[in-house]
Amino acid sequence: MVNLIGKRTLQLLAGGALMLFATVASAQYVWVDANGTKQFSDRPPPPGVPAKNILKSPSSAAVAPRVDSVPAPASQPMSADDKVPPSLADREADYRKRTKAKEDEQKKTTAEAARKANNKIACESARTYKRSLEQGTRVSSTDKNGERTFMDDSKRASEIARANKTISDGCK
Repeated sequence: MVNLIGKRTLQLLAGGALMLFATVASAQYVWVDANGTKQFSDRPPPPGVPAKNILKSPSSAAVAPRVDSVPAPASQPMSADDKVPPSLADREADYRKRTKAKEDEQKKTTAEAARKANNKIACESARTYKRSLEQGTRVSSTDKNGERTFMDDSKRASEIARANKTISDGCK
C-alpha cells in the first residue's frame, strides 16, 4: 500500500513538472495581423504591426524597443561614421574572398615547399657529382650511339666548373 502511494505521488509530481514546462514553452507573443487573424509566436511580431494590435508579450523578459516605435531623427543626415551593416550577399562575398585567399596561400606554400625539396635534391646530386669528379677516378658516360666513353682532364675540369656554378647559384 505504501509503495502504491509513493508511486502515485511520483506520478503527480512528474505530471505537475510537465505542465509547468508546457506553460513556459507556450507562445509568448499574441498579436492581430493586418487580416484580423490572431498570430501566436515565440518571436516578436513584425515591425509593421501597430502596438495596439499586440495582445500579449512576455512580461518577465525585458522587451527590446520596437523599431517602428522609435522615431528616426529626420534632421540629421547619415554621416560617414554611421555604417550600415553588410547584407547577407556582402558577407557571403567576403567569406568567399577570404576562402579563395586562404586556398591561394595554401597552394603557394605547397609549391614553395615542393620547390625547396627539389632544390635540395638537385644540390645534393650536384655535390655528389662534383665529389666524384674531384676524386680523379675515370668517369664514363655514354654518347649518342650508346657507346661508353671516358672524360679527359679538360672535360672533367669543365664539368667540375659547371657543378661548382650549379652549387653556388642554387645551393646554400
